[in-house]
Amino acid sequence: MPLRTTLCSTAAPSRRSSQLHTPGGAIPNHELFIDLGEPMGGRPMVIPAPLEDPEFFLSIRDVIVKRKQPGGTPIDAIHISFCSAESPDYRLWEALEEAEPSHLELITTDMYQQCNYGGLGKIKLKHGAWPLKSMYLNARFGDGNWEEEEEEDGTKQPPSFPACYAGLETLILDSGPSGDSLYFYPEGGATNLKSLRILETESVVAFARTLDCNPKIAETLKSLAIVCMVMESEVGFVRRMKRFFKEEAKKLEVVELVVKHPMFPISKEGYEDDVHMLGLAKLLPNTLTTLSFSGPANTAVLKDMDNWIESASSPSWLANLKKIGFKLTQSYVETQNNPLTKERTLELELTEKKVETFLNLLRQRQPPVEVIQPRSRFQLAYPIAL
Repeated sequence: MPLRTTLCSTAAPSRRSSQLHTPGGAIPNHELFIDLGEPMGGRPMVIPAPLEDPEFFLSIRDVIVKRKQPGGTPIDAIHISFCSAESPDYRLWEALEEAEPSHLELITTDMYQQCNYGGLGKIKLKHGAWPLKSMYLNARFGDGNWEEEEEEDGTKQPPSFPACYAGLETLILDSGPSGDSLYFYPEGGATNLKSLRILETESVVAFARTLDCNPKIAETLKSLAIVCMVMESEVGFVRRMKRFFKEEAKKLEVVELVVKHPMFPISKEGYEDDVHMLGLAKLLPNTLTTLSFSGPANTAVLKDMDNWIESASSPSWLANLKKIGFKLTQSYVETQNNPLTKERTLELELTEKKVETFLNLLRQRQPPVEVIQPRSRFQLAYPIAL
């Protein structure tokens, strides 16, 4: 029976009911949930000094030690809520050092959306690095400091994560990670990253810079999820991602993309293709087994549907594909504020027909490709099992 131990540095913990962001929704044998917030879910608090409240840290160590004894269930997942730039602080990381979990979740709630995830790298663990395989980090800013003048050689950039995270197989960066500080570059480089999910804001920037810093990712990455709204200043990073799809990815099996409607007029020639991620049909690697794409139902993407249809007409296109999700929708602003003109209604109808033609071509394959619903932005925070 799975166990959950909840500890709080104040009077009562505010236990959340949502599941952990483990690959495939795997349930840990024993989760340690640490709540650093105030009882009513208020502002993050400063952890009291050990001399003032030693019981809190001792209780953490006590749970870990007891559960590692014969007959106990060792902790294999840790969730810490109400993190900030200062927490988890050194004392908390030190109290956790013998836990050795395979999954870690850190949730920020402070106004600067920072988390002291790097504090783990400053602790000298008795048994070496934790055997971490997966990590969920809900934060906006990290410990990196991207230097534009060295952009052509990402490996010269300062690391954004300590080396203790280098062996991660699954990483979820949620809450709109900053491309300047929360690109994934553990000291020494990622060695075995198989699944990466970057959600919202500068996700394409963070992904492109992660690629430039970690040469091994092209050999190890099997699953990728991106939720983005591309700005004009980010089109170069979209091209970097496209180059990865076309030339570098060796083992990529699952791609889930959500491209949101741009909130600005596209003013420069050639930007339209990258803002809307047009041309993907001709770039995706033949190793894919699952493809999910959600995008805007606009004129640019409508024209690009011809590329998808032409590609799907060839039996050799994505020959290993087993599942496909494909959906084009209007923006919320358009549906709420703009009355549908006759021309726009016809455009939407044509878009729907072209999408159905594309999907039918894949349904008619032998064996047929299964048509699925693209997962929502919320669902994408939960990685599928590989």
